[in-house]
This record gives sequence, C-alpha cells and structure tokens, in this order.
Amino acid sequence: MSAPAPTLLYIEDDAALARLVERGLKRLGLAVEHAPDGSAGLERLQRGGVDVVALDQHMPGLDGLETLERIMALPDPPPVVFVTASQDSKIAVTALKAGAADYLV
Repeated sequence: MSAPAPTLLYIEDDAALARLVERGLKRLGLAVEHAPDGSAGLERLQRGGVDVVALDQHMPGLDGLETLERIMALPDPPPVVFVTASQDSKIAVTALKAGAADYLV
C-alpha cells in the first residue's frame, strides 16, 4: 500500500493559472486544492490535512504577505512557498523574513 499523495493548497486568485499549475503538480504526484483568495485559504487550513502551501502575492482582499502572516500565526503551520510575478526582490525577502520556506518568481 502506498502513502497518500502530499496535499498542496494553492492560494491564487487567477482561476486559469490555478488550473494550469494544478494539472502540472498533479502529474508530479501531488494532491492539489485551490483557494481563490487568502480568506478562503485560511479557512481551508483550519480543517487540517495540508502539507504545503503555494501562496500568490497579488490578490484582492488579503494580499500574499497578509495571508502569510496569518498562516504563520496558526498552530503548526505548513511550509509556505511564496509565489510572485514581481521582480522586486524586496517582496521575496519580506516573505522569507515573515516565515515563507521559499519563493518563486
């Protein structure tokens, strides 16, 4: 019997991009769930069972850094990979200082 696939929660407001990333990550053996914004992502995390989070920076409502701060305040938060289209390295450094495990541009 094989172990269940790790679950990645992708918090991203662009539904088309989320579908594209989900297809690619599922091919790599991950179970992928999508949350359309920071609030929905935080609600999903409250239920448990998420092994890692991929978190977009630019979203309506809570942006990525605000969402990251709230994730890090949870008891035993999963690792978070911060995802940003911005070439501004200050955002990545801020995310890492706030607790992100890594970042992708």
